[in-house]
Amino acid sequence: MKFGYILPNYGDKIGPRELVELALSCEEQGFDSVFATDHVIMPAELREPYGRLLEPLTTISFIASRTERLKVGTSILVLPQRNPVIVAKQAATIDAYSGGRLILGVGAGWAEKEFGFLNSDFRNRGKVLDESIRLMKALWSEESVEFKGRYFRISDAVFLPKPAKRDIPVWVGGNDGHAIRRAETLGDGWHPVGIGLEAFSKGTEAVRASGGTKTISIRMTTDVRKKRELVTLPSGERRMVASGSAADIRKVIGDYEKAGLDYFCASIMHPSAEETLKDIKRFGQDVVRSYS
Repeated sequence: MKFGYILPNYGDKIGPRELVELALSCEEQGFDSVFATDHVIMPAELREPYGRLLEPLTTISFIASRTERLKVGTSILVLPQRNPVIVAKQAATIDAYSGGRLILGVGAGWAEKEFGFLNSDFRNRGKVLDESIRLMKALWSEESVEFKGRYFRISDAVFLPKPAKRDIPVWVGGNDGHAIRRAETLGDGWHPVGIGLEAFSKGTEAVRASGGTKTISIRMTTDVRKKRELVTLPSGERRMVASGSAADIRKVIGDYEKAGLDYFCASIMHPSAEETLKDIKRFGQDVVRSYS
């Protein structure tokens, strides 16, 4: 089992210096990676929690420069809102600077007004995402890039530098059938958020059946202070939580591991960096190190 940490790069309580401090603590505690969340511009009615957010690729590039072993990633980048050629270049550059430590989590997105502000196609975002992943993979691997799609066309082009290992792992974010099928056919891994165990098991089985080496991860709210079963989002969606004692949390992780989990990404966040840091250390000592 590998462990990642979801950086609180959003909200108005934790700033850049504190994010670096949290990442350094994760490296010290034996985490394998840290991930940053993405949003660019939110409508006023959706100000919380993503109205103030430090851009994820910039954030993880800075953190990569301050760490030595820790992988850095996105959980997740809303790729259909961005030009995939530019994202591919940014990703390859971060990968070069970090020595091949990038994991690129991508997803279709959900905030329709945000797409509108960015002049992006919300209705066809799934199709744009699929084509964008294919294009980035071509840019990272082909010497002379030839790509003919519905949304993007490139002919006889040079794209350098290539990633450190001629590719970058792309994890597909999302809990629904579209995300699972995308992970099966295009991704190097599946990255759902707070999905229930039964649905996770079915999704994992489908992704594994597609063949190849796929990383099965999950992003989950983690609370080492009190026991709680679910988190309810403003939309009304309910998500699973890993919480309670170290034994309680290990039990949750163990159940998902039996269903095929490779990589548990803990979302631990408090209003202050000091309190967040305390819980990261506690989780690292009581849970992460128990898997060493």
